[in-house]
Amino acid sequence: MSGELNAWLFMAINMTIVFGVLIALWVLMVIIHAIDPTKAKKKSAEPVKTAAPASASAAAPAATSQDEVVAVITAAIMSMGYSSGQVASIRPAKNTGWTAAARISAVDTY
Repeated sequence: MSGELNAWLFMAINMTIVFGVLIALWVLMVIIHAIDPTKAKKKSAEPVKTAAPASASAAAPAATSQDEVVAVITAAIMSMGYSSGQVASIRPAKNTGWTAAARISAVDTY
C-alpha cells in the first residue's frame, strides 16, 4: 500500500512541476506579446498623403525595356543565320527540369 501511495505522490509532484512550467511559459509569452518591439505601430489619425498618379512617360520605360529585350533576342537569332521574319513569337520557356527528372525516376525501375 505504501508503494502505491508513493507512486501517486510522485505523479502529483511531477504533474505540478509540468503544469507550473507550462503556466510560467504562458505568462512569459503574454508578457513578450505585450512588449513586442516588432509589432506594427498604430496608425495616427492624420491621413497619409498619396503620391500623384504616374504619368504616361513613366510607363514607357517598362514597355521600352520589353522592346529592347525582343530586339536583342531577334538580333541574336539573326546572327545565327535566321531572318527576322522567321521569329514567330518570343515567350518565356517553361522550366520542366524537375518534371522531366521526376518522370525519368518514375519510369526508370532497376
